[in-house]
Amino acid sequence: MDVLWPALGITVIVLFVFFVLAQHWTHLLRQQSRAIRQLSQRVQNLEDMADPELRRRLGDAAPVPLEQVFTFSMRLGERFWSDAVRASKDDRDYVHDYGSFLASVKLERWRSHTVATISEILPARKSAGLHTRTVDYYPNAGGNDAQLLWELALARPAAGLRPPALELLLRAEALELRASQIPAAGEANDNGRADRESAAQSTVLLHLPLDPAQLEPFRADAPESSPEENYAGIGRRNGGKQQRLTSAGYWHAFYSGSDESLGIDWELRLRDLSKKAEWERWHIWESGAIPVGKE
Repeated sequence: MDVLWPALGITVIVLFVFFVLAQHWTHLLRQQSRAIRQLSQRVQNLEDMADPELRRRLGDAAPVPLEQVFTFSMRLGERFWSDAVRASKDDRDYVHDYGSFLASVKLERWRSHTVATISEILPARKSAGLHTRTVDYYPNAGGNDAQLLWELALARPAAGLRPPALELLLRAEALELRASQIPAAGEANDNGRADRESAAQSTVLLHLPLDPAQLEPFRADAPESSPEENYAGIGRRNGGKQQRLTSAGYWHAFYSGSDESLGIDWELRLRDLSKKAEWERWHIWESGAIPVGKE
């Protein structure tokens, strides 16, 4: 009996040690098994990335990129009020006291839609403050619809009649300034707008395309642009003979136009973010052909 109890105690201790070691190794094996499963899952995910269907789904779920940002502003001169819309003194007083004048329009053109931010100068009776609002525009497949961005009544409303008004419309590929219920006055000249429509109810005063290729004839040097950006613009207007482009000049553009017969001056700034991404990716530096001297 004296030997049995020490042997039994040693056996219990050994069994307890083996039990602790078994628990420890079981825990380690579970951790390793979990790590192996996670690694296998990551490898499987990487292999699935090569699947065209999965990439298409990821592309559909990804945020739609911002492609272009336009900033439009215009100035209406004295001739516009006297000749183009033929506003009387009472009408001009009404517009001054109650009309909200357009300060600027910023167009953020995403792949799926356009977000227009309109800044208006409130009437003089409201201390001429600045009011900003936002409109989302989703063009339809045909591209014939239009979104009204800004409207200015040109006369005091009469009972049951809609007064003549100025309207700034956003279409899929253009901005339009229209005058409703005002007869056309004079022939149009080439100032960046389409030929004037002779419709009785609406007259197109300005048709401004939002395509950089169509805007190229109206490219100008921005008032605050750097000499490098101006040089880039000059190179483009010289028929591509000089195409040395700075990084800013490559994706920045400034356009302006004036119609003296209507008294309308406009400016349009473009930030083409698709070209900016191309520049940052490749750092393209284009140069014209080097002339070879002849004896």
